[in-house]
Amino acid sequence: MKTNTKKIKQVKKLLENFSGVQTEPFRKGTRKTISFEVFDHEDITHSISALLEVCYYALDGDGSFIAPKHTNKSQISSVTKVLEIVIDLLPHEQMFCMDKLTEILADEKKKEFD
Repeated sequence: MKTNTKKIKQVKKLLENFSGVQTEPFRKGTRKTISFEVFDHEDITHSISALLEVCYYALDGDGSFIAPKHTNKSQISSVTKVLEIVIDLLPHEQMFCMDKLTEILADEKKKEFD
């Protein structure tokens, strides 16, 4: 029984330091959220703009904006920013946590059969 308590404490410690999917109260229920790091407010708007620009390029087909006020936008910079966002959203910490949990559970299962 002591071993189970120790394992549960290890799992709790992993989950306390885990910054992947967060659960928070929302209205009458809960919601799960994730986040990614930005440098400042301008970076937030640049990220959102890049996402929208890539959608526009994908829908437009010829890869250029029609409106003259957007002629300074390039496919490369928009796609690059979106790829950076996607890389930031990859759940590296979550996968590390899951690997540790799997390791703890595998050790526990091995002890049961010994």
